[in-house]
Amino acid sequence: MSPHAACAPLIGREDDLTRLTAAFRSVQGGRMAAVILSGEAGVGKTRLVQELTSQAVRDGATVLRGGGIDIVESPPFWPVVSALRNLLRSPPGTSAARQGASWAAQLDDLFAPGAPIAEPTAPHVRVRTLELIHRVILDLAESSVVVLVVEDLQWVDRSTRELLTYLIANLTSEPVLIIATYRSEAQAACSPVRSMIAELQRHRQVSCEEVAPLCHEAVARIAASAAPGRPDLVDLVWQRSAGNAFIVEETLRAALDGDPQALPQTLRDLVLSRLAALSPAAQRVVRAVAVCDGPLPHRLLAAVLEQPEPELLDVLREGVDRGVVVVDAGGDGYRLRHGLMTDVVNGDLLPGERIHLHRRYAVALEDTWARDLPGIDARLAHHWQRAGDADRALAATVAAAESADRVRGYAEAHRHWLRAAQLTGRVQAMDVAVPRGSCLERAAEAAHLAGDHDQAVALLAERLADPVGADGITGALLHARTGQYLVAAGRGAEAAHAFGRATALLPAVGAERERAEVLSGHAAALLHAGEFTASRAVAEQALALAREVGLASEEARALANLGFGLAYLEDPAAGSAALVEALRVAERASIPPDIGRAYLNLAELLSGPLNELERGVDVARDGVERVRRLGLARSAGVGLLSVAANGLFRLGRWGEAEAAIEQAWDLAPTGAEALELRLARCRLSIGRGRFAEAEDDLEAVDVLSTSSAGPRYRIPLLTLRAGLQMWCGRPDSALEHVGAGLDLVEQGSDDVWLVAPLVWHGARARAELTRLGMRRAEGVVAARLRRHAAELSRRAIRSVPAVRDVVLGFVEMCAAEDARADGRLDPDAWARVAEIWERRQQPYPTAYARLRRAEALFALRSRSAGGTQDLRRAEHTARELGAAPFLAEITELAERARVRLAGPACAPETQTHDDPVGPIPEPRSPMPGDDDLEALTAREMEVLTELAGGLTNREIAQRLFISEKTVGVHVSRIYAKIGVHSRVQASAVLYRARPDLRGPGQRRAGWRR
Repeated sequence: MSPHAACAPLIGREDDLTRLTAAFRSVQGGRMAAVILSGEAGVGKTRLVQELTSQAVRDGATVLRGGGIDIVESPPFWPVVSALRNLLRSPPGTSAARQGASWAAQLDDLFAPGAPIAEPTAPHVRVRTLELIHRVILDLAESSVVVLVVEDLQWVDRSTRELLTYLIANLTSEPVLIIATYRSEAQAACSPVRSMIAELQRHRQVSCEEVAPLCHEAVARIAASAAPGRPDLVDLVWQRSAGNAFIVEETLRAALDGDPQALPQTLRDLVLSRLAALSPAAQRVVRAVAVCDGPLPHRLLAAVLEQPEPELLDVLREGVDRGVVVVDAGGDGYRLRHGLMTDVVNGDLLPGERIHLHRRYAVALEDTWARDLPGIDARLAHHWQRAGDADRALAATVAAAESADRVRGYAEAHRHWLRAAQLTGRVQAMDVAVPRGSCLERAAEAAHLAGDHDQAVALLAERLADPVGADGITGALLHARTGQYLVAAGRGAEAAHAFGRATALLPAVGAERERAEVLSGHAAALLHAGEFTASRAVAEQALALAREVGLASEEARALANLGFGLAYLEDPAAGSAALVEALRVAERASIPPDIGRAYLNLAELLSGPLNELERGVDVARDGVERVRRLGLARSAGVGLLSVAANGLFRLGRWGEAEAAIEQAWDLAPTGAEALELRLARCRLSIGRGRFAEAEDDLEAVDVLSTSSAGPRYRIPLLTLRAGLQMWCGRPDSALEHVGAGLDLVEQGSDDVWLVAPLVWHGARARAELTRLGMRRAEGVVAARLRRHAAELSRRAIRSVPAVRDVVLGFVEMCAAEDARADGRLDPDAWARVAEIWERRQQPYPTAYARLRRAEALFALRSRSAGGTQDLRRAEHTARELGAAPFLAEITELAERARVRLAGPACAPETQTHDDPVGPIPEPRSPMPGDDDLEALTAREMEVLTELAGGLTNREIAQRLFISEKTVGVHVSRIYAKIGVHSRVQASAVLYRARPDLRGPGQRRAGWRR
């Protein structure tokens, strides 16, 4: 069999390749796709990907290919960065480098050894590197399809896993295909890779494919191709390989080299028998290559082996010719042909051999020329640790940790700092450059920034257990940081205790600066968690101290926190004044982050809980201009544009909201700002019927906020998911999302303004189950929703007037929806709801209430002037907003009630914000499809359609707003005209003439569950 297996025809993988090719074709058609290939080691994942990428290159695609390396200290983003480096160094990459000269320079600067370390300031800082690589891929996709391949996902670093999640969440219509492979048998059920894949599987553009072992027939074809005339090999190869492509290939190689009956039964022996055929010098080279566990340029291998160059080249040629050593993708180094071979060779090394080779690598990598190798610090740390030299391992590990911090690879930095802390106990104290306590603190901060908040808490607990330097003021600041991490982890009660300990450790007199910092941080954390009462109390203390010691920054932060809570809970005027004062203090002290925070808190308060929508939008727009001049457009600026978009949505100025969202998206937001913006965009997309776009945003928020345990993002996310499901005709699914949201609410939240829409969505979902004739919600669900509505009412009465009025508006809606769910008609309740939202200057819920009032009036009497007026006013609002799904429901009711509107609704999925809802002619009467139905009137066709949907006479009467007796008369006439004697026969005639009314296309009134 040829040693160059990749050149042989691909056998037995036709179906797998077809699925991969289909994904590639869909990307060529203009939609991003991701495929995750799993399978046991050696099953053929790499070869399958090679076949697809070869085809992609022939079609003009740009292929980026990299893989994980099996070392603990893997450099951050290594698979993607190495792929980009190889591209830029290749002849085809020359034009790409010219095209993206700016980001090419940024990549070189970012990953160059010795670059200055970026000081982490906030958890979202780490995503700047993610966004840079995202932008690189977008630029490459401008000129061709991009295929990004990441192999051996089980070994990739945490930063690479985050990058893949980030790309999948942010890419939608770009021509990018992401392919990742991983060894399924190497991962425990709770491993990070499996957890990541479980999250990504929920994304509609991600498919997970298992590459199964080859079947017997495929193995026979491979054996016939490699060894014509040797049918005796088929059973032997199948017995020993069980369809594993690598073992199939190795067995055939050995059989063609000698007696196949002498082959051992295990893969280890199989590989070792292959290596035994090499000369002793070639075996030494293979062992050295196996230990490298990463990119191995020729110069490094030569330095490790210290063999004469001609002799080294000869033994390398022997290894390549025997198919054991291969030249890597970059063309300037070596690796073993397969990861399994590397594992077997490493496992066969004697302890002394392993230590010697790791030391040789470490010494070689410390040479001056090696400093230019990528990931040099991480690799040095790995080899010195395996060589057993604790002193040098510590220095290299600290350097690796700082390198990871520099590129914002916080997960890797956390691991390096933790290893450094462990190594400090194995070296002399006088030789320790960074004390153990400092290593633990930096490991905790890196874990926090990487989203591992519980790990950060555990590391600081270990740091605090060390009596050296963990008391007094230092201890107070450590406990305050613990409190910050606990809040981020969603452990509010423990966080309160930690901040209490921090305060207690501060001296009774003095340390005012540290005390102000502790209290200010506590207040900000509580505010973000929605604990407004506690935040206000702590902010008042922080403010007094900050003013006493003259700390402008802490004064501005305390005022911003205090103002929001004060306005929400007690005094809107005083709270707004405090926020204006926070802005003034921050401006006077020229502190850009605090300026942005003050603008953001004030705008969010006005356009949200206080319902001063016009003023809130104006403040947000003023803030956007101010922070833009301060260089904060991509952070605070995006947050302010999101707030403005939400305010404009409530005001019914959806076109302006769309423009604000587009302006913010052009700034390429990241982190928390991107989450807020996606939620704002999703709200508008659902309203306008762009359900596919809304689902994309919801999936992205869901993936990117999984580490967030608080209600700030999860409750709006679940509320929007419920709304989307209802517009798609799935109120049962909507109730499930509401239930998940109520689970969060029951953990404790002061933010009744955030909770109220969620509870209303639950009540509305119950009513929709009744309207659509679906199985009604269980009594316990209804009781839970009513209990939350009552709690909202009780808490709203104690709130400030603005918050009270909005929350009670939702409570009124819940009561009206309950009447709908129970089959009670209460048009007066919906009239009160419409009046509430009209006073609040929110046209969308006002129009919804008018629709429901009209529906109730028509059910009471088929001709209602009030119902007609309300329906037409709702239609006018829906048309002005461009609310396509809402307009469709209005039109459906108008057709059933025989009310003439301006025209028909447009299809939600095709409606865009640039397409006005066009003129609508008179509602079309159902048209018979053949001679059997031509004699029926329009009303008789309506009755027949509902009858065929399974409704009783009473249900038809309620739906068409006529009496049950009238329905009976219509049914008798229908039977006589079409010559039938039963409902079954009548339905058969209808479906024969109008097959489009069957199944999913049938009117929603006919859905029964």
